[in-house]
Amino acid sequence: MKKLLSPAAILLLLAVTGCTDEESGLGLNLVDGNTLYNGQQATLTANRALSVRDDSLTTTDFSYGIIGNYQDATFGSVSATLYTQIALDQHTGSINMADNIIDSVVLTLVKDHTFPDSTATYNFHFEVMRLAEPLLTDTVYYSCDTLAVDPTAKYFDQTVTVGPADSVVRLRLDSSISTILSQTGSAEEFVNATKGLRIRITDAGSTGMLGINFAATNTCLTVYHRYSADDTVDATYPFLLGNGTSHFIHFHHDYTGSVTGGADSLDGATTLYLEPLGGYNMLVSFDDAVRTFAAAHPTAVLHHAELLLPASASAATPLPDRVLAVAKSDSANDVYIDDLMMDFITMARFDGTYDASRNCYRLRVTQHVQGLLRQGADPGTLLVLNSRRSSAARAIVNGLSATDHPRIELIYTE
Repeated sequence: MKKLLSPAAILLLLAVTGCTDEESGLGLNLVDGNTLYNGQQATLTANRALSVRDDSLTTTDFSYGIIGNYQDATFGSVSATLYTQIALDQHTGSINMADNIIDSVVLTLVKDHTFPDSTATYNFHFEVMRLAEPLLTDTVYYSCDTLAVDPTAKYFDQTVTVGPADSVVRLRLDSSISTILSQTGSAEEFVNATKGLRIRITDAGSTGMLGINFAATNTCLTVYHRYSADDTVDATYPFLLGNGTSHFIHFHHDYTGSVTGGADSLDGATTLYLEPLGGYNMLVSFDDAVRTFAAAHPTAVLHHAELLLPASASAATPLPDRVLAVAKSDSANDVYIDDLMMDFITMARFDGTYDASRNCYRLRVTQHVQGLLRQGADPGTLLVLNSRRSSAARAIVNGLSATDHPRIELIYTE
């Protein structure tokens, strides 16, 4: 389970507006097409919502990540920097490379995507430096964390062209890195001695971001070496980067001059924001609507309920792939809503994806709302982007005063 946290002050939510009942036939655009019910429709309207800073985002050891720089007028600028160990294969307990002759070292990153335009060609200026202290295996790192680098150990500082057809990025590192790789010792001793790398894209080249697939075996550090001076053919030794090693990503935001301004929370009367990379989540409450509906329909059984998040006309493309819902609670252990947990298991047709025909994100919340009705209150629901650690795509949602506003549409019988 991914750990999800938000500012404690935001937990003291909100008051909400009511609900409306409407007896009519079932709308096919509301219900999941796989199930039809002869029920009644109702709409629950949130009274208030907030955009809240995502300031406790863990980025340790995920399978996908991102590096680079991006900026726009709404959210300001953001940069993403990778910190990673260099490690032996998990099945290798030791290394003996002290006497080998290293001819070259190549760092390979498997491209997941480029942002903001996957069809564009970027001239990314990569910088690779050695860490001044070891990246620790038993430590959880957050998006706000950084580690110092050794200013004398810069292994790459060049511009590399990355086009839409490129599946990998290859950086041939400076020969000075051979000094830290030519070692004999255990796997743990090797990790501690090499300390690790900081990999980033500086602002000297194209503005943009590179998504990285850490789970791919080709994301690695390959050493081309010979066992003796008499050898004429290089042997290869792949060191792990990303999966199989400890790694994390640091996100830095500068909201100077931006629309959001970087406030800890923003009222959602007119506009709501979902910004990845440690930016903004959304917190909504339907408390008054839930209380009103529960009092009027104490025996109601929900057959289907959707939370609709209409996209603002000012939302830029590409839009994020999916929005996830997290149930707020009095404890610190917030968890994904029950509907989402079932979706992970059953691989349901939709849940949180963007519906272009209705210009909104649709989230299945049937079990979640039924639970809220049983308890007769709504402590709030946190909405987060699915790929908020590995994609820079952001969403702007209509606020509560808009005609097409966030709401829950449901089908029930009693």
